[in-house]
Amino acid sequence: MTGRRFHLLSVLVVVFGLVLFFSEFSRFSYVRAVVSMVNTLVSPIMEFKEHTITELREELRAYLYFVDTEKENIRLKRRLNSLLLTEKELMACMSELESLSKKVGISSHFKKLRYKVSRVIYYDPSGFDLFIVIEGGEDKGYREGDLVVTENYVVGVVETVFGSTSRVITPFNEKFSTSAVVGTSPKKYIYRGGFPEGNLLHVSVEDEVSKKDDVYMVDIKGRLPPFLIGRISDVRRGKDPFFKEVRVKPEVDPREEEFVFVIRRRR
Repeated sequence: MTGRRFHLLSVLVVVFGLVLFFSEFSRFSYVRAVVSMVNTLVSPIMEFKEHTITELREELRAYLYFVDTEKENIRLKRRLNSLLLTEKELMACMSELESLSKKVGISSHFKKLRYKVSRVIYYDPSGFDLFIVIEGGEDKGYREGDLVVTENYVVGVVETVFGSTSRVITPFNEKFSTSAVVGTSPKKYIYRGGFPEGNLLHVSVEDEVSKKDDVYMVDIKGRLPPFLIGRISDVRRGKDPFFKEVRVKPEVDPREEEFVFVIRRRR
């Protein structure tokens, strides 16, 4: 037998002897009493420790939830106050728009507007901002063609109505088309959407339009006040010698809008 094997065997014999010793030793009553007393003293401490850890975890989880909820409540409260202020601003804008509407020669019966507030729940993932999706559809009585605005400028027009949501095309969409005027001029044009800029159609070479002039959407039936579409960004002679090529930069940034006003255009 080699020395290494001898030492290993010796260690095993010693360990086995100790196990037998303590096994016999633990049979004495006073040893069991000591062990029982230690268990009696230690068990409540361990239970208290586990209970404390569990309570701390629950309290920490509740605190974090409360903090998140409080932050969300503060955000919603601020947004609600902003929305209420926006609604007041919208009503205040009505009087200004009424004055403007008289200058452009359309109806001024705007106090009977029917509108509802909706939340924007989806944006165009392509990055071109061609459309948004808002809460509310057939359940709120929305219809295709309803106007969607925020404050005093155009967000878009309802294109498709579903059960509880609606798809709204923006002034960046080529499908977006509406009657429009420039500034206080009564002459009507057609605004056609486009990205990153739309076009003002049928502007003759004699018409006085310039960069930074405001372009307003007007209702041909005269039931709605004018709402800002955007501003002229470029004016140049078009391919047709009788007309100008006019580019319009839409005012709205759809991704910055969280709540919008949906105005009924049909009665």
